[in-house]
Amino acid sequence: MSPENDAGHDDERHDHDGCGCHEPPENPDCDPDLIDKLKCEAEGIAAQAKYNEQTQPVLAQASDDYAKARGDYRTARAAATVQVQDLRHEVRQLVERIRCQIKQEEVVECLDRAFRHICHRLKKCGYGSGCCSTGSCEFDKTCPDDYDELVSRIAEYEARRDREKDCFNTLVGEPTALTQRVADAKAEVDAVNADLAGDPATVDLKKVYAKALVAQFHLGSKWIWNGFDDTQAYLDCLCRALTCWTKASDAVSVLTGCKAVKDCHKRSRQEYCEALRTKTVEEILLEYERLCGSERCADDGDGDDGGHGGHGDHDDHDDHDDHDDHDDHDDDHDDDDDPPCDCDHGHDHRRSHHEHSHHHERAS
Repeated sequence: MSPENDAGHDDERHDHDGCGCHEPPENPDCDPDLIDKLKCEAEGIAAQAKYNEQTQPVLAQASDDYAKARGDYRTARAAATVQVQDLRHEVRQLVERIRCQIKQEEVVECLDRAFRHICHRLKKCGYGSGCCSTGSCEFDKTCPDDYDELVSRIAEYEARRDREKDCFNTLVGEPTALTQRVADAKAEVDAVNADLAGDPATVDLKKVYAKALVAQFHLGSKWIWNGFDDTQAYLDCLCRALTCWTKASDAVSVLTGCKAVKDCHKRSRQEYCEALRTKTVEEILLEYERLCGSERCADDGDGDDGGHGGHGDHDDHDDHDDHDDHDDHDDDHDDDDDPPCDCDHGHDHRRSHHEHSHHHERAS
């Protein structure tokens, strides 16, 4: 069996789906998919522009809020500093005064221990923890090949964007919140003074002592300044939150455009496959015209053989007059450079040729 016949039988054995031909090379000057490609790229640009249209005004307002918050916080902290120092001195005296009035040392010690336990739990809740902008602010804007990875990355960056946005908005309100915390602390100190000024027979000293400890806690640096040791620490956190928010928004913008392109390509592919499925006959005829409609099959059209041109020598094979005729037939096939259009017919001819060779050997 010749290598040519081996290849023909291998093709037949692997042709499980009934498609015996490999995809022929395309014409480099004919690319109808280019329209879809440009359309999808345009959709990606439009999706990114729409996202930017929604986010840019918000970021522009945030930039104005940033400039205002810097000045407001400096003013609020400077005004609060002296008042906080005075209140700390006053509440410290109140705590010592109530200790003396309770008289039982073990009661005071137990109240102090309970207070420390509650303070520890409050810290776990995040109160007075300082800057709310944490983690790296670098975002990968390259478009991944894997669609699921792209969707996952967009969701991750959107969550980070929203977290930084919330952090920034909280920090913008910090000047007002600081002023309110100082006012609340002063009210707590005034309430302790009012309790001590009442009838000693009706005053619950344990409760008043606990209130004094809470007022002292609220005047501590972590609480009253919200974890910011100085003005610059607040300004650094404010700037970082705005920067991370902006970078995350930019990354989401780019990846949103990338996703729109991929969605468009996926949709175009589905439409193409659906057209192939529903108009298979029409597509076969159009492909036939592309493959065999002009010069490629011109030589095969000679003779009245019902569309199977180029195989009129089969009668010579059937006669088996002499061995030389068969050799001439092989030479004719070797010189034929143009393959037949119908791939399955090519396989049939090779098998017929192979069977004729065995028959001729038996006749000899």
